[in-house]
Amino acid sequence: MPYLKLIDLATRQAVEVRGDVARLGRSPECEVVLESAGAGVVSAVHAELRHGGGGWRLADLASRNGTFLNGRRLTGPAVLRPGDLISLGETGPRLSVAAVTEGLPPTIPEHAGLSEAALPVPRLPGRRTPVEARAYAVTLLEAATGRRYEARGVRIRLGRGHECEVHLGGASKVVSRVHAELTVGSSGALVVRDLGSTNGTFVNDEPVAEPIPIRLGDRIALGRGGPVLLVEGLGTSPAMPVARAPARPGQRTLKGLISQAIAQAREERRRGKRGSTGFLRAVAAEVGRDSRRKLRWLSGVAMVLVVLLGGAVYGVYWLLSSQVRQTEAARRTAEDSARAETQRLRQELAAARAAAAPATQVESLRTQLRAAETRTAELRAALDRAQAALSTQLAAGEARRVAAQADLQRMRDELAAAERRAPSQETIDSLKRAVTAAERQTQNLDAKMRAIRASDFATIAQQDQGAVGLITASFGRDYYNGTGFVITADGYMLTNWHVVADSLHSRADTIWVTMADQSQARYADVVATSQERDLAVIKVRSYQGPYLTAIDWGGTRARQGEPAALIGYPAGSGFARLRSSVVRTSMSAGIISRATEDVIQFDGMTIGGSSGSPLFNADGEVIAVHRAGLPQAPGFALSVPIKHIVAIMPVPLRQRLGIP
Repeated sequence: MPYLKLIDLATRQAVEVRGDVARLGRSPECEVVLESAGAGVVSAVHAELRHGGGGWRLADLASRNGTFLNGRRLTGPAVLRPGDLISLGETGPRLSVAAVTEGLPPTIPEHAGLSEAALPVPRLPGRRTPVEARAYAVTLLEAATGRRYEARGVRIRLGRGHECEVHLGGASKVVSRVHAELTVGSSGALVVRDLGSTNGTFVNDEPVAEPIPIRLGDRIALGRGGPVLLVEGLGTSPAMPVARAPARPGQRTLKGLISQAIAQAREERRRGKRGSTGFLRAVAAEVGRDSRRKLRWLSGVAMVLVVLLGGAVYGVYWLLSSQVRQTEAARRTAEDSARAETQRLRQELAAARAAAAPATQVESLRTQLRAAETRTAELRAALDRAQAALSTQLAAGEARRVAAQADLQRMRDELAAAERRAPSQETIDSLKRAVTAAERQTQNLDAKMRAIRASDFATIAQQDQGAVGLITASFGRDYYNGTGFVITADGYMLTNWHVVADSLHSRADTIWVTMADQSQARYADVVATSQERDLAVIKVRSYQGPYLTAIDWGGTRARQGEPAALIGYPAGSGFARLRSSVVRTSMSAGIISRATEDVIQFDGMTIGGSSGSPLFNADGEVIAVHRAGLPQAPGFALSVPIKHIVAIMPVPLRQRLGIP
């Protein structure tokens, strides 16, 4: 059965196609339904994958924004190969062709993004080196220290142990004793496999579950946060000669006998004697020993034969001496050839190392371009969501304002009717008070709507929501969600004390953080807490991403009556993830109804799960950490002014942030 494997580069999810035809699009009728970021440019039935004629072909189905293969727009069917990049529209979802087979999926999956040069070379007829006997020479560059490691062989092990060919002696405990190995795969290419390490092995940030081929420029990480090795040089190495089995003890061959005799003759000539006499004596002695062991009764005959054949043997002596000289010359020639081959291999490794630098730079630029395109699509989607949420809230506020005006007009009509009927003065005064209260409420709603419309909350959401994360904390078998926001480039995050602790546990057993528009969670550790203020500082491990810089550390930017917005994860992960694995933030807009030294009251929608969310003023500055709302009043939210968290911050962190 034909088989095709695709990787969605936005979600990193694999899509497998089995069969002869598969359609791609947004329609549920398609075999491959695309719902990731940027799917708005995808047509209902956008493109088609069809197997036939010896391979898979991709064709555009008259889509609105076109189908692209490796950056070129399709005008007709195109053949697919592993490593090809499919784009549905210029800014739409991108799919990498990971595997293309005629039958069942391959045992060793193809590595997404391989170039043609890294694909397995087809076997050619004729004599060649067996795959298992082929040796490789590699040069690895440690990204953090710049140290180079060179190794060769059919098996190159990586780890902290001295038995490893690539010995990372100064590495952290993240690296296992024998962590991973580079071996020759079934196709003849060099592959990396994990050897049951504690923290795993990653190639270009992808975990190694099965052997993965490597190429120049690839990044091999030994564990999360461990050393990263860049493949700087890669080439085949001459196979080592096979050692011959040693001769059995006591075994003497003819060549050995003659060689020993020649050596004895040379020794006599060095002493000034005739070499032929020494040669004959050695041959006679050796033949005599063998004769005494085997044929003692022929000893006399053997000695006579030795004397008679002395002249002939002496001629053989000179002949063998010439052969020995030729053999020595051939040996020296072979040694020179081996040295030349070694020098050639070193030159090839140097050339590969020199070529790896531009290749790595090109790959880095490509990666940055893909990341920039992904961020642009995510920001566009975030802006659309923020604008939609703001429009919904404005519509709800407008409905409340219209209803309040209708109530006010109704009360005014009742007051006028009551005055015409001349009721008691108490009734008239009561109606006047009700009308006054309704007028005040209507004016308040009008002011709120004007303030909200004047604030650019869509821009605030677009710029700042990437630094807001969904926190999951485990207490035994119980799991709770909250919100936090990052304030430094290396992952310091602010949240509430009750998100990462409770009255029975000073700290949660485990804390995970998933950032906005991402699906992968990272571990986090508690740095400092304040139960009295309900504040906490945590540190996300191995974090490199967006963070908030406009923060009101002095506590002077919150004023009553000004508009404000809250970004977080109301109702926790269940609502934040919906049907996808990616978490999405929610934004709530309102006004600051009260601002004191200890609390900021936010008049806007909030619900459980928003604890720890940043509260922004109209200028996009964080003025408080949301703490809690009231179940009986969902629009009544209380937040802690951001200045109170300075007291529990570590001193080095305050110095980095420039806080006095």
